[in-house]
Amino acid sequence: MKCNILFILCFLGLLDVSAQDSLKVYVPESVKDEKLTFVLEVENYNFFDNREVHSPYQISQTLFGSHLGADVGVQFGDNRVMIGAQFIKDFGATGLFKKDFTFFYHYDNGTFSGAFGSFPRKLLHRELPDIFTYDSLRYYSPVLHGALIEYKCKYGYVEAYCNWINKQGEGQREIFEIVSDGRFGYKGFYGGWNVQLLHFSVPRPSNGLKVYDKLMINPHLGFERDKFGWFDFFAIEAGLMLSLNRDRNDMVWKSPVGFLGDVRLRKWRFELRDRIYVGEPQFTDYELYGPQLHRGDPYYRSALYNRTDVCFYLLHNKYVQCYVNASFHYTERVLDTSQQVILCIYPDLHIFKKIFK
Repeated sequence: MKCNILFILCFLGLLDVSAQDSLKVYVPESVKDEKLTFVLEVENYNFFDNREVHSPYQISQTLFGSHLGADVGVQFGDNRVMIGAQFIKDFGATGLFKKDFTFFYHYDNGTFSGAFGSFPRKLLHRELPDIFTYDSLRYYSPVLHGALIEYKCKYGYVEAYCNWINKQGEGQREIFEIVSDGRFGYKGFYGGWNVQLLHFSVPRPSNGLKVYDKLMINPHLGFERDKFGWFDFFAIEAGLMLSLNRDRNDMVWKSPVGFLGDVRLRKWRFELRDRIYVGEPQFTDYELYGPQLHRGDPYYRSALYNRTDVCFYLLHNKYVQCYVNASFHYTERVLDTSQQVILCIYPDLHIFKKIFK
């Protein structure tokens, strides 16, 4: 019995030595030289969106809820490795509307940045215009799954990412989007682009369904300045909106094209924004595939759509944004209204500043 105990103790001692040697192997010298910091990031997005609709392109409804996300991880130098979760609650409904997990690597040296894994949308430089990304996606899809890369300089930025939306399976299509967004300019004047390629494949088995090809392109020119004349912020943008859509059931390309404009004015805590689209109706075959294929605001199915927002910021800083907004949507002699109250909290917490050198 004593011999057995002695053997077990010796074996455990060998394991301890082996574990210490393993730690020495898996911690590179470059990492040892960096300050390793535990990072906790918390995100809370609360939304109230009441939509009063008479147009055939939308439905009357109220979206009211909150989403809470938290990521914890380690940072060394320009690198972060994070893991966390996102929870969405629809008020008035039992249980959670949705939960999702995040786990990603994030690199950022100030000029180049990137992420790989399942990461929160807040890592994007900005959201695409609402003709590409509908408001409800920002409410209910706070996580992107794929890869992100970005380059920034004093003249502008370029960003690209791949977001895997659906995995192919029984009764479920394979869907992913590849997006590029960029802007470069000088002294307030700029040129830019928004591009979205959507891969809308077939389920398995296909049951006679075909792939749908979709590409949206928005080259544009603009001017943007802080403290411009009487305004605290002034921006104007105009460009071409072109879509290339093909249902492989008939192999016919549909290419609606139009003009897309945007004006933003801000003074004190007030902001006025007006967006207009004039041209051929976008989102062809919407009646067949709906928002699963067309991820933008359904109002753009109209040949003329104008949206005016009147916004008042209650709080507006790096960590907290709270605003109330009234929206007026005009399409083909019909005027709809909607009202939003948004509260966003983005604290960035570093705990245990220094674990070891």
